[in-house]
Amino acid sequence: MRGQNKISFPANWIAAGSITSETAALAVSGRDVATVDALAAAKTIKLSPPLPGAYAMLLRFRADGAADLDSVLQMYAARGGGGEGDGHYNRSAQLTVVTGTQDTGTSTIHFIDTITPASEDALFDGDESNLTNMIAHYYMRTLGNDRFIIIASDLDSTTVYVDVCWLYE
Repeated sequence: MRGQNKISFPANWIAAGSITSETAALAVSGRDVATVDALAAAKTIKLSPPLPGAYAMLLRFRADGAADLDSVLQMYAARGGGGEGDGHYNRSAQLTVVTGTQDTGTSTIHFIDTITPASEDALFDGDESNLTNMIAHYYMRTLGNDRFIIIASDLDSTTVYVDVCWLYE
């Protein structure tokens, strides 16, 4: 239809939180919502779109410490209850993130400039952008999931920060 417009909500960066303590990747028997919710706040970042209908999210990461420190992040996704088997997290990706040199306005916190994915669930269509000494991004479709968590299974920086931008059409 000619002249049809799609509504796009403002897509601003939202500081999602920080991780200051590492924990092992979630065991198969530890991916239910109750077990994940019991993890200490220092070990997880919980993400939920502020409005329903987000088709994807764009992530960027920051870390304190020296350039070239790497940390390994595990990402999981879940959707609301209602049916048998709901309320469990599915692993969506493992990301190794490397601290770059571009600072965030605070000389001790730098943007991540390299993201190396592994163990990606292809359905989420994860894509990374890596440009030397720039800000790396990770794009991931939500597939109707309404909550996501990120944990650090290896934390070489003192703190890793995550920013999210929810994408709507």
